[in-house]
Amino acid sequence: MNLAVKLRRNLRRLVILLATFCMVSVIISAYYLYTGSAQELDSADRGIGLDCDDLRAFPFRQAEPRTPKPMDPSRKDPVVLVFVESQYSQLGQDIIAILESNQFRYHAEIAPGKGDIPPLTHKGRGRYALVIYENALKYAGMDAWNRDLLDKYCVEYSVGVIAFHRASENSQPVLHLKGFPLTLRTNLALRDCCVNPRSPLLYVTRAEVDRGPLPGEDWTVFQSNHSTYEPVLLAKPRPSSDDANKPTQTGLHGLQATVVQDLGLYDGVQRVLFGQGLGYWLHRLILVDAIAYLTGRKLSRSLDRYILVDIDDIFVGKKGTRMNVDDVKVRALLSYLKPGFQKETPFLSFWLRTSGSKQQEFDSRLCLKEGSVASQGVSTANQQINFVLPRTSLFVFCHFGKHLWAVSSKSLFA
Repeated sequence: MNLAVKLRRNLRRLVILLATFCMVSVIISAYYLYTGSAQELDSADRGIGLDCDDLRAFPFRQAEPRTPKPMDPSRKDPVVLVFVESQYSQLGQDIIAILESNQFRYHAEIAPGKGDIPPLTHKGRGRYALVIYENALKYAGMDAWNRDLLDKYCVEYSVGVIAFHRASENSQPVLHLKGFPLTLRTNLALRDCCVNPRSPLLYVTRAEVDRGPLPGEDWTVFQSNHSTYEPVLLAKPRPSSDDANKPTQTGLHGLQATVVQDLGLYDGVQRVLFGQGLGYWLHRLILVDAIAYLTGRKLSRSLDRYILVDIDDIFVGKKGTRMNVDDVKVRALLSYLKPGFQKETPFLSFWLRTSGSKQQEFDSRLCLKEGSVASQGVSTANQQINFVLPRTSLFVFCHFGKHLWAVSSKSLFA
């Protein structure tokens, strides 16, 4: 009897313990499920700043960094071969304008439908360091003979390819690029573009976020499971204009690649593919970076920038706006603090001593003659004269009467 009572009590305790454990497990599971879904919804509604910093959110996932084969700039001329749709196409003109503004040599050709491509080599040396196609479909749809010639040339001479895809109203929503493990989704409206900080081709462009809607609704995004493709620019689909509660019109979620880099792991040719034209300002920067990267920096500009300041108004400005004595002292201080500071000062003698008293004192301090005359010579008429002496020390030409004096800055503030 006592044994049965004890068993019953122990069984009751065991049931209570199991029920308590199950309830605690259900509560903990519900908590984590709720917080996880809330974080997903919250991250979908927020901007993509955190997503751009976390490469796990990219649709092109990578287990480890992939290093493409370095581009060899030797054995080829620094010339870009550009295949355009026509000599009047807007995108073709934009590409050529960027090449000309950067002083890159190029050769433009109408993209052949099934015709021959121009000669690519001359006496064992490559004629072109880069190939740009205005229409990516024309590039992918080349006949087998020309495509094989171009691919062999790109592999042997380490030449990259840049191509653009611009969707139209008649474009298929989903299409596969012929000959590539790549899927294109077209005619999308996107927002919040970010730059992949791990992209190896970044040179001028910085890895930041451009928030807001992207111009146009004809964007193309790239999707692939092959490890050769690395995203360069990514953006989120814009919500449907008909129903703001719907996430997108196409069912796409998360970041989508609008510019991808082919690292050459598929067929040995490195490429950069753009999902729109050059109307978006970031595409212009990425194009310059892609040209520099795919040519091994052979076609690139220095990162040094120079600013030219036009300072005519310090001499010919209206009364009260011209420089005074304090400004002259600052110029002298800059020369002292920054050795080698170069100043090239133009001076319009017609305007000498034509302003207020403070500005006239500036003219006098800047054009002192005592102990500072470096040369005397040119006889001039009463007319405006603008001389610049390009030397490291400042020389100012001052016109007194009919003589032109060159005054050295070294004794101006003795």
